[in-house]
Parts: sequence; structure tokens; C-alpha cells
Amino acid sequence: MDTASLSPNTIRPVGRSTPHLLHEAGKIEEELEGFIRVYRDGSVERFSYCVSNVPPSDKPDQAVASRDVVIDAGTGVWARLYLPRATSVDVQKRGKLPVVIYFHGGGFVLGSPAWSIYHAFILRLASEIKSVIVSVGYRLAPEHRLPVAYDDCFSAIEWVRQQAAGVRQVQAKNLNETGESWLRSYCDFSRCFLAGDSAGGNIAHHVAMRAAKADVKPLHIRGAIIIQPFFGGESCSKWECETSDPGLSQKWIDVFWKLSLPLGANRDHFACNPITPAKLPPVLLCISERDVLRDRNLEYFEALKRVGHNVRHVIFKDVGHAFQVLQPQSPRIKELIKTIHDFIN
Repeated sequence: MDTASLSPNTIRPVGRSTPHLLHEAGKIEEELEGFIRVYRDGSVERFSYCVSNVPPSDKPDQAVASRDVVIDAGTGVWARLYLPRATSVDVQKRGKLPVVIYFHGGGFVLGSPAWSIYHAFILRLASEIKSVIVSVGYRLAPEHRLPVAYDDCFSAIEWVRQQAAGVRQVQAKNLNETGESWLRSYCDFSRCFLAGDSAGGNIAHHVAMRAAKADVKPLHIRGAIIIQPFFGGESCSKWECETSDPGLSQKWIDVFWKLSLPLGANRDHFACNPITPAKLPPVLLCISERDVLRDRNLEYFEALKRVGHNVRHVIFKDVGHAFQVLQPQSPRIKELIKTIHDFIN
């Protein structure tokens, strides 16, 4: 599915949304070694030295089947669907499964549902929470600055809504046919949840607000699972300034916001610092004790509580940012998945 994949190892021109990068040809403006290099002539180079892409698999001997589908052929937005096996038997006994729409992390600049670390985590998550998961491949900055990621991820909600309403996509019909049938056959669209980690947690917050204002029926969004959300601000707390978190360094934070925020915006922009939370579904907020963003996540929790939102938070001990994908052997992953399972069920 060439039109749907976020392909590494390619050079792409930066769009008109990033003219401040268009300086001297060949000079490097920003670099996150092993992942991305942004040049002053406007080119962006992406690498897969550190994380490889893996294909989906629908083999009969696997506990969870996965398949890629196109959400919007015009923008290249796509998703990887995950379906637990023995689902037809489960549906007959216990009814259809919840559907979770998941947004990956990566500072809005990196990441993909096809990344091996995300694919492995979502496989495990789908298996253990017994849910169909739609893992969204949205467009990345700096080629596509915010709010493009929000728009793309809301389009994924709309695509799922269309499946719930029984509307068959005309574009890429053959490619999507199995994915659509998975959703219609096995999903309980009255039990839909939005979820994401890091930048994906930020996205889950923003698209949940948008969905609350829109008519997404017959889809019923029951909750938002926000994991280590990537928020920021112009001010820096003592914890944030002094904490060393191998999962998210200050350099990476600075580069992510520089490349992803709208031109001219600072870190008090609503995309980075959601000072006034709007209407949201019930929220499960998952915080890592050693995360550089811990205090900012706790401030978000308190802000939601102050305005009367239904929000629960859980702090996972002795782990840092994005441990669920960066530390696949961590025993805290089991705790995280159980917490999500209990929230959904």
C-alpha cells in the first residue's frame, strides 16, 4: 500500500508551511540522530537506523491478526487494524468487541503504526484487552505542522463512524474491504475509545474535544485513554528542567515543538499547552513516575478535575516516558494494560 505508508529513507520537500527552514542548501537546521534530518534548503530526510517498519500479518497461527487500510487516499492517512483471534466465537458468546482508535507518539515528527515497537505493543494490547484497535498513521511535521495531525486523526474517527453507519468507501475499495468487514462484523460501535501515548496522548485530548462538539453518531465515544501526554509550555518546572529521562530528553522536546507547532507560535499555544480544557468524555490518564513530563501531566489532571471532568489518573512506578514501547520487558506494561482493560470493561 504505497500510497498509505509513511516511508522512511526518503527525502521529501518541506511544504510552504515551513518557509523559515528554506535557507542555505545543504546546511542542517535540526537533527535527531538516526531518525530525522531537516536541512535549510527545505528537505527532510528520515531514517530507520534505530526502529524498523514491519508489515501487518493475517496468519492463522497468530493470536491477533493485523491489516493495513487506507483512511484517505488524498492525504495518505492510513491505519493498521488489529483483530484478536477466535473473535467469531467470542462474539457469539459475549457480544461484539469494543473498538479503540489509537494514536502513536513521536513528538508529531516521528513514528508510525508500522514501527516495530508500536506494532508489538498494539498486538499485545489488542490481545489482552480483547478489543479491535485502529492504529492511525497520520501525517508528520515539519512537512505537516499542527493542526494537521489533529485533522488526520479526526478523519480516522469519521472513517470508523462511516463503518458504523454502513457506508462503504468508494476509494481503495478492494484494499479496504477486509478491514471494513472486520469492523462491521466484530465491533460494538457503542463502545468506542480514543487512546494515545506521548504526542498521541496530546492528539487524543484534542480530537476528543472535537468529537464532543461534532455529530459522530452512531459511533459512541465512551472515553479517552491518555498515556503520558506530550504537553508543554513557556515556563519550565523544576522537575522538568532537572529530570534526566532516557525516553525523552530536553533536546528532543525542544526539536519536537520547534518542528511541529504552527509558525510563529510559542509553547503556550493551545496545541502545546491546553490551559482551558473543554468538554471531554471520561478520561483515564496514565502517568509515569520518572517521566520528564510527570508534573505537567499532573497539572493536566488537576485542570480537568477543577472544571468537573470525569477523570481518573494512575501513576506507574519507577518508569519513564514511553516505557510501554521503549522497555518491552518492563513489568509495568502488564499493569498499564490491565488498567486500560478495566477502564474499557
